[in-house]
Amino acid sequence: MLPKSKIRLSRYLYSQTTPYPRAHSWLKWGALTAAIVLGFGIYLFARPTGEKSSKITLPSGEQVKQILGEQEIQYTTYEIKKGDTLFNLSQRHGISWQTLAEINSLKEPYILKIGQKIRVPAGK
Repeated sequence: MLPKSKIRLSRYLYSQTTPYPRAHSWLKWGALTAAIVLGFGIYLFARPTGEKSSKITLPSGEQVKQILGEQEIQYTTYEIKKGDTLFNLSQRHGISWQTLAEINSLKEPYILKIGQKIRVPAGK
């Protein structure tokens, strides 16, 4: 009689318990691929399509970003006085300072000079 032989596996080597030894790897790559495809699908579905330019043309021929939907925005001129800042003027007229700077084509560092005339939304 022959003695039974014992097969000892090292602590890093495990016997195959599944007919699909790479199932774990497939699952991991499948989940990653599904996440990428889902993210790309959401991007394609959620992006705006067919929108026209977000700029409107003023009677003077200048283009200004559209602030609210399709409504026409009326402007009035304001002469800069001592102590006026872009931020204070924007708060006074109820718009952001970035929008006010864009309407008037101001560039950084957004310096206002006394006597300078700028456009501000009318009505406030």
